[in-house]
Amino acid sequence: MKHRWHPWPTAAVVAMVTVPITAQQPLQLPDTAAPAITQAADRFEFAADGPAGPGWTRPNEPARKYFHEMLPALFSRTIAIEGDLPPTATLRWIFTGPHAGLTVELSEGNVKLSERWYDSTQLLGEKGTLIRQEKAFTGHPRTLKVVADSHLSVHVLLNGQDLLQAPMYFDVQRHQMMLVAPRTQHLVVRGALLASEIKTAALQIDRDSKQQTMLGFGGSPGIPAYAELSERGKAEYWHLIHKYNLLLHREYPMGTELKQDLSNFDDLSSATPHYYGDNFPNGEVSNFEYSRRMLALGGHVIYEMWALPKWAEKPYDGPVKIIDAWKKPVTKQADVEQYVRIVVAYCRMATKKSGKPPMIVGIQNEVEQIPSVYAEMTKSLRRELDKAGFKDVKIHMADAPYLWMGVGRVNDLKQDTEAWQDTDYVASHVYDWQKYAAGPDRYDQQLQAMRAAMGDKPYLATEICLNDGKLQEPSYRVAFQVGQLYHKHLTELNAIALMYCWTILDVEQPNFGASRSLLIPDKTHGNIPVTSSFELRVLGAYSRHIQEGMWRVNATAPGNPDLLVSAFAGDTGKKTIVLLNRSTDTTRVEIPWNTSWRQVEHVTQYEENEVAAAKPGLRDVVVQPGEILIVSTLEGGN
Repeated sequence: MKHRWHPWPTAAVVAMVTVPITAQQPLQLPDTAAPAITQAADRFEFAADGPAGPGWTRPNEPARKYFHEMLPALFSRTIAIEGDLPPTATLRWIFTGPHAGLTVELSEGNVKLSERWYDSTQLLGEKGTLIRQEKAFTGHPRTLKVVADSHLSVHVLLNGQDLLQAPMYFDVQRHQMMLVAPRTQHLVVRGALLASEIKTAALQIDRDSKQQTMLGFGGSPGIPAYAELSERGKAEYWHLIHKYNLLLHREYPMGTELKQDLSNFDDLSSATPHYYGDNFPNGEVSNFEYSRRMLALGGHVIYEMWALPKWAEKPYDGPVKIIDAWKKPVTKQADVEQYVRIVVAYCRMATKKSGKPPMIVGIQNEVEQIPSVYAEMTKSLRRELDKAGFKDVKIHMADAPYLWMGVGRVNDLKQDTEAWQDTDYVASHVYDWQKYAAGPDRYDQQLQAMRAAMGDKPYLATEICLNDGKLQEPSYRVAFQVGQLYHKHLTELNAIALMYCWTILDVEQPNFGASRSLLIPDKTHGNIPVTSSFELRVLGAYSRHIQEGMWRVNATAPGNPDLLVSAFAGDTGKKTIVLLNRSTDTTRVEIPWNTSWRQVEHVTQYEENEVAAAKPGLRDVVVQPGEILIVSTLEGGN
């Protein structure tokens, strides 16, 4: 491992405006005895009239205190203060990260919190301070605590009382302290950074409780972005696809620009464009050579059209007004005969050019049809696929953009017994999850509703990504929340497949790539694919050691709701446990599964799926706050 931080022993924001400071009644702090600091992790002492710190640019400032640790993504840090702060002194606790930082200022009777962005010279000084809060108090502060939690927020506590809270979407890595006070006065401030505890947890694994059998992981490549890669870039792309076991190619095929003679399925020049912000257009188009390479790796193709060409639609003339997910009335519906003709022709073309038809065909992506049309599309497609010799090609239901809409589509489809029987897989996107990103457990109700509706049919999570503006921050903290969604899909919905929206996307605006795609072309290094953010490593925590054909078994950490556990088994001794620690505590976890573990993999903001050989007789592991740790009998791809 290249970098493991040492725990102490034993640009996106909710509102892009400055939060005003308002008058308030002082809060009485609880009386708290000064904590014993004999076991302090580190100490600090400032003298306002002491020698100026050495170095440039701060010629008349006491030396700062730098804490030499790398902060985990989630953390709780506490300082103890000896005595009261002098009336004219302010203690600043500064946390810094690659894009943004936060500062907590403690003075007599007042505590302030500010968040600032400084990844541009245009944001220097007050311009970058977008969040400010403060609280007046009375009493004697003895402890000051800062907590960056798994709810995408930061909390400031005095004497254990939670005084300030703010959203926190960005990462911080290091922290320091400074004293602001008149240099002409002899003012002394002493204190200590307290040591963090290591908690313990024990797993319970029911190895005989066989749940869903996995199909795998993947996503949708932007074929125009893939086409931009150099030959070296394409080789690296396929290396990454193999390394991360992203072997499900969910295709966005030619849509509105498809010719009626079906001659341009894979004509890049006529790809249906997607316009994202000021980025260059990506588009819907097939690439049978891409499919052939995916199949050669042992992968699968999933084909699903989005908007149909105009000649495959007809006016909607139903008696009921239908409103789609974008609150627009539905005025068109599929011409089922033409739709089926397109899909069957694609299967023939795919067989000819890539060697196999798609494994699965989705009915339609996100477009709203009336339930009777969806049912007819399903029945007619099954019938014509069988007639054409494609009896092994499976069908998944029409994708909805939101899980709650997906539940409605399941219930509608079940009204037609034949259409429901012809549906092999339930499928949905989950963009509504973003409303619950700061509290993922609140999404459980939606997951449970889908689980109840779909019954025994297997579930495909066909499109996961972030398109909510406030979540388009390229931080590990945001990606970690998506990791919680992966866990919940696997353990609550029994999902057999997880697919990110885009595996590669052409972008100019970096936050689009960071949130919507796993990879982007790096035009500054010869058009090679590079990770766009932390999203790939978090998905890789699950994809790299959970192979097709493995099945999930029940696993829990009793008494520890913030240690999310999923476990998988397979033939020939395959076993994998994924531990996601969403607490602010370092946790030592007892592993009860007696087996010959081969690999331990770490996923943090500092470690990109870094692996180490498991120690012989491994029986426990230490999981850092905000870490996803994997133990496996498999060796993840390199």
